[in-house]
Amino acid sequence: MNHIVKPIMGRQLPTPTPTATPPIPNNLQEECIRVNKVYDWVVLANSYRNKIAIPADCQALVDAAIRAGQDITFSCVEPVAPAPTCSVVGIRRETIVVGGTTVRVGVVNFVFSATVQLTVFADGTPLCTFATTVQFDQEVVLCLPEPLDEHNIVCRISALECNPSGSVLLGGMVQLDVIVCVEIQVEAEVKLEVLAKFCSPRPNNIPVPSPTPSFRCPPITFPPQCPPIFPVRNCDCQASVNALVPNVSISIGIPLTVAIGTVQLIADICPSCDPSSSSFTFNFFDTVLTDLLGDQSFSFSPSTISSPTCITTLPGLAILLGLTVTGTGVRTFTATGVQETLTYSLTLAETALGLPDIILLTLHDQNGVLVFTATITVVPDTELIVRDCITFGDIVITTP
Repeated sequence: MNHIVKPIMGRQLPTPTPTATPPIPNNLQEECIRVNKVYDWVVLANSYRNKIAIPADCQALVDAAIRAGQDITFSCVEPVAPAPTCSVVGIRRETIVVGGTTVRVGVVNFVFSATVQLTVFADGTPLCTFATTVQFDQEVVLCLPEPLDEHNIVCRISALECNPSGSVLLGGMVQLDVIVCVEIQVEAEVKLEVLAKFCSPRPNNIPVPSPTPSFRCPPITFPPQCPPIFPVRNCDCQASVNALVPNVSISIGIPLTVAIGTVQLIADICPSCDPSSSSFTFNFFDTVLTDLLGDQSFSFSPSTISSPTCITTLPGLAILLGLTVTGTGVRTFTATGVQETLTYSLTLAETALGLPDIILLTLHDQNGVLVFTATITVVPDTELIVRDCITFGDIVITTP
């Protein structure tokens, strides 16, 4: 027996998955953080004098040059390694009066050590070069409440310069005047409760300028923040969409012509309130293939997505909260594979609880001509979520 098999007409549409994942918030909230508290912070710049013995092999060359009537001079530089060191060698507790208040302090004895390189010249010609270590100590009064000790003291030599005298002293010695700039901090780990939110990294796209070396004690200043670079300004609102809406009327082409089909939008706008992480894909499945336009099915993928503009009103539509993003993207027609770059505007709006939500999408060609528009006001409430991002600007600061 022969069976007549009829071909299946039409196309398969994607299986609906109509549940939008709630967007991840990044709102200000109470956080407990572990940080180092600074109990004291001191900078000092002092000059110290050391007498350095010239090594025997170099001393013989110096003595011969002096006997020949040559002029002996010196130069001194700080080599790259080893770096200068700063060590605590003793602490004693004292009670002193500061500004009329009795304070218990720590009197800390530091030893500063640095290796420098000396070169000896005879009439401007190098005779010999040798390395030597200079050391000097100094007591500094610090806020060092018990039980803090030397392990809570951070000491750093931020700059050093040495200046030798131009003469050889008795016993084959040379005199060095050393200028040292020191930064000292007393730190201890504490836990603080703060009002904060997570920040997101920025790309490493800023070239590093080469500094001009020169000696001077660096000023202790806090550099200003770089708002255009980091931290990236958070979104003021965010949205998540996973919508598949059938039997939608849209306008497409030049001139605009009505077409009927299924619209699919999967979007994650400002996840964690981070504008650099937004994404979406839009698909239109043309279900009326017998019209003059033919199959107008296409997919649209954005190349750029702006930070959203938050809205609370739409002309002729009642909404609670919405957002609009703009940018450029590529539309690809399913039937022909033809691609074109377009500009877009995508608006997502949340209505009252339980009521259908709204998707608005417009596409313009490179001449600014409108080539697609869709106003979808029947999006199921569970498939589109728009939320507010709590930012620092939302905080009302009051003083007691």
